[in-house]
Amino acid sequence: MSMESEKPQAHPLGETVTDVLALLKSKARRLHKQAEKGSPVNVARMRALPGFASNTDQELKGQLKRRHCLNVIAMEVGFRTWAALAQVLESDEVGGDFGTILCPKRMMVHQNIWLADYAEAQAIHRDHGGYLLGYRRQFFIADGDYLLDLGLDPEREDWAKMDRNWIEPGDLNARARLYARLFAERLPV
Repeated sequence: MSMESEKPQAHPLGETVTDVLALLKSKARRLHKQAEKGSPVNVARMRALPGFASNTDQELKGQLKRRHCLNVIAMEVGFRTWAALAQVLESDEVGGDFGTILCPKRMMVHQNIWLADYAEAQAIHRDHGGYLLGYRRQFFIADGDYLLDLGLDPEREDWAKMDRNWIEPGDLNARARLYARLFAERLPV
């Protein structure tokens, strides 16, 4: 048993889907305020949006809306838009876009089983074990070492609550807690 699973620990990004979304919205609010004040770091973060890339600082501040900040937060954690991030957190829909957070470029050195068909991925997962994860609209099966390198404890009880299936977790809050751990690593303080 890992030390992490011996004692429950609250995570700064929350325990439920609602908590995680609320805290990400709070980060977007903070980004919005700081970018409006002209913070160079936060104005630079806003330039990740295609419509703001070539704007002057003044133009950017004049056009800035909260929805832009939500989209920047989503992009920073591997999703194309805030709507895509929220949809994945709030549902266990197989056809969703899981973004890139579960397989950042540094993780490409691992040998995983990649599949385009969810039914096939489920069958392999059921027959051979591992952790069934998503990358954009594809699926892959990884081992515990992969999760450790990603920054997640493979022994954490949330995995058992999800039957080690990120795509159809059964317990959305368990998946939200794992997402929160990944978000905390990716987002600026």
